[in-house]
Amino acid sequence: MLIKQSDYHRIYRVINSLLHNEKADPATASMYFSTFGAFILKQHYKLDAAPRGGLAAYNLGGTVILFADHREDGYVTGAGENFHCWVEADGWAIDFMAPAFSESAKGLALPSRMFQRPLSSMAASINDVSNPGDFFLQHEPRAMAGHFADWQKHGMIGDLATVAAKWFRKSPKQMPASISIEGPGGKMNTVSLRGNALSGAW
Repeated sequence: MLIKQSDYHRIYRVINSLLHNEKADPATASMYFSTFGAFILKQHYKLDAAPRGGLAAYNLGGTVILFADHREDGYVTGAGENFHCWVEADGWAIDFMAPAFSESAKGLALPSRMFQRPLSSMAASINDVSNPGDFFLQHEPRAMAGHFADWQKHGMIGDLATVAAKWFRKSPKQMPASISIEGPGGKMNTVSLRGNALSGAW
């Protein structure tokens, strides 16, 4: 593993807590998880981590989750509105949103688990995501540049990334159970650490 499961869980909880506080749109949640996650990995681990986005397919215990749009020619693409984001660093794919799949796909009753896998273990194509644990990711640079440009126009994005990196501590260091951040009108707001418990890894 690139980072310990305990640290992965901490990063997920920090970002998840800030998202709930901001009442962020679930449709853009993966952009927060990937951007803030990559920023934390750069700040605390000095890794060359970068957010990626596009088509994503995961076989989670026999249940296949696909983030993509179906084109008229029958193919699927990650360049449309149904995209997903993850982090790539040192040959690894890390999806800090994976523990929240149980919330975004409630009808599937998925457990909350870590997703951190070497890119070398990725399936050859989307058609090969047939066994539990298989995954396929296809970065769409041009489309994602447009999505991220629109999203980053919100002034608080950079501030929240800094807050996330400040809040996070590597285990076994003690991490604050809450943090105070400035809200609209300069009012201070206390954000408590929250998130699903992990039950292993995909």
